[in-house]
Amino acid sequence: MLSNHLVLAGGGHTHALVLLRWAMNPKLKPAGMITLVNQASTTFYSGMFPGVVAGKYKVDEIIIDLRKLASKAGVSFVMAEIIGIAPNKKKLLLAGRPEIEYSLLSLNIGTKTNLNSKYLIPGDKKLVVPIKPFSESYKFIVDQDIYKDDSFAKPFVIIGGGFAGIEIAFSLRKRWPKRSILLKVKSGVKINKKLLKNLKALDIDITQKKPSILYPKLICTGNESFDLIKESGLPLDENGRVLTKKTLQVLNYPELFAVGDCAVVRDHRRPASGVWAVRSAKPLAKNLESKFKGLKLDKWKPQKKAIQLLEINSRKKESKAFISWGEVIIGPYNFLSKLKELIDRKFISKFDLIKDIDTGMISEEEEIKCRGCAAKLAFTPLNTVLERLNTIESSDDSVNIGILNSSKILIQSVDGFPSLVSDPWLNGRLLALHSCSDIWACGGSVISAQAFVNLPPLTNNLQQELLFQLLEGINSALAIQGAKLIGGHTLESRKTPEEPFSLEIESSLTVNGSIDERKYFWSKRGMKKGDHLLISRCLGTGIIFSAFMNGQVKPHILDSALKEMNKSQHNVVNSINKLINIYQPSKVVNACTDITGFGLLGHLSEMLHHTNIDQLRLNLDPLKIILQLDNIPLYDGVLELSDQGFESSFAPSNEIFLKNIDGDETLRLELISNNLFSKDSSYNTMLKVLVDPQTCGPLVVSCPPIYSEQLIQKGPWIKIGFIS
Repeated sequence: MLSNHLVLAGGGHTHALVLLRWAMNPKLKPAGMITLVNQASTTFYSGMFPGVVAGKYKVDEIIIDLRKLASKAGVSFVMAEIIGIAPNKKKLLLAGRPEIEYSLLSLNIGTKTNLNSKYLIPGDKKLVVPIKPFSESYKFIVDQDIYKDDSFAKPFVIIGGGFAGIEIAFSLRKRWPKRSILLKVKSGVKINKKLLKNLKALDIDITQKKPSILYPKLICTGNESFDLIKESGLPLDENGRVLTKKTLQVLNYPELFAVGDCAVVRDHRRPASGVWAVRSAKPLAKNLESKFKGLKLDKWKPQKKAIQLLEINSRKKESKAFISWGEVIIGPYNFLSKLKELIDRKFISKFDLIKDIDTGMISEEEEIKCRGCAAKLAFTPLNTVLERLNTIESSDDSVNIGILNSSKILIQSVDGFPSLVSDPWLNGRLLALHSCSDIWACGGSVISAQAFVNLPPLTNNLQQELLFQLLEGINSALAIQGAKLIGGHTLESRKTPEEPFSLEIESSLTVNGSIDERKYFWSKRGMKKGDHLLISRCLGTGIIFSAFMNGQVKPHILDSALKEMNKSQHNVVNSINKLINIYQPSKVVNACTDITGFGLLGHLSEMLHHTNIDQLRLNLDPLKIILQLDNIPLYDGVLELSDQGFESSFAPSNEIFLKNIDGDETLRLELISNNLFSKDSSYNTMLKVLVDPQTCGPLVVSCPPIYSEQLIQKGPWIKIGFIS
């Protein structure tokens, strides 16, 4: 069992408020390591979701950024699907990655929509979507917008006559003034007369009959526990919710807390509702804090009933709302709608407070040094030292160190950086993929690696967990290539660690690879006149992570970049090697590099410099790179973030390579574009992208046009220039 490792499983409203408390009052936060685990980097505030459906709010207005919230609270964030709990072993089980050990666990994973199979079979599953998760149901609704003004379109059916279904029906009527909307309720279920009157007034039809399988359906039939809760062995009530004491501790499991819709206090039945989730946040936070200090825990007695506000987003501009207290329903009134909006905006605005912490562009003196590949030494001091040493002849990042008995070429490379993200497993995986790219850029296959890890000074158990997660992340990237982690070395840092502790890990990897005897070593030098320049993925990670460290990047932008960075590029290399087998002895690749710390412009400059050295030795004219700016692929949001002033702390040192644009004859890159002109601000923005350091960046190959066309056709290659 780990000592002092609190794991918050799920990013529901309760945990979000607990993290907010610790972000605003760091002294209250329990000592030790804390990790938040959630399947997505954001969570919807459910109270405002009907307003989004009605068009009253934008999606961005009701999203809580869990990654940013965790960062501000000094808590590690792990984006992973929770698939099980092993309470006796004190482990949280995750999909596609190793389990996480805990000393204390708090469950706030919510529930799923209670699906009835008769609505799913034999109908088209694409036409039947549960209300949860909200991201999926909202996408479903948006896709149906094409019929919003079509009164003859198939009716849109809402299954479920409870408050949730009725409120969504009202919201959809606002969104779709003319489309037929059908509310399916159970036989025998009676809707309150006031609600029924307003439903009919808005032409929302009520039926108890089973709707056609051809009709699109949104399921709002209440909640049920996730299977992992049912299979956990924890004490459950008749509805499958975890039973807890008034202290919010699970019965018979004092080290396990449970809150929100997935849990209920014994002898205090209540419906699943965000009202109780919000109100349990402070009691949970205080008891977690007290538990770590060994103090007595407080008891929380949830109220039996809660006031609910149900909004009618009618066809008219002004909306109204009902207020309910148990069976009593009053309204609808305009002032109740305004009251609901006030309450909802006040709740979500609490999380805007974290945006005020360390926001804005910081001064150069206070600059946060970027992590990942941007933490490498700048080109000028590095190159000067290497020239003084005069011991390293190769210009490539991987070195040919001999021929094996099997006639295979053995190659080796080393790379590393401070932790880029607070998830040690993901960071280990990114480290491995980034380090392997030097082997891939030589046309090689990775066979083994050794790790060097510098851990923060923590208890042995916490260090063990951090190291385990990191190495498993490295292993996950090596295993898919048929490679192994064969050893390494560890050190303990001598500086006082900051929170989250997982960001204090510094690691590097020595990677060994080989090139088959039928292949050849791809060098940075060797470009030929007429070659096409191809790139394998987008640019912009340095800018994105700079914005993230300043708390100014939208979650979906970072998620999208991380998703791509998390993909291995060994298959891209393998596909080229298959072409080499077919066309040898012709060269499919004349030169190759991976784009990392020196950015696209820096690494292309290296390729051109070493190629032209060889050209001059042979008394040949030097070559020139023509770069097509319009074709260079960028991650979403990169240009906008760059315009806002975000750049990696390493980028200014890379500006030395800008002198090579229209430079001297031996080192000249020419930029061409149909859309960008040198005097435009957008052109200068693109220059910043060209010197942006990349972690898990793309490969760039220089190859003859005949092979370029085949590579582009197979993907993921994009032509970004040529050699003249």
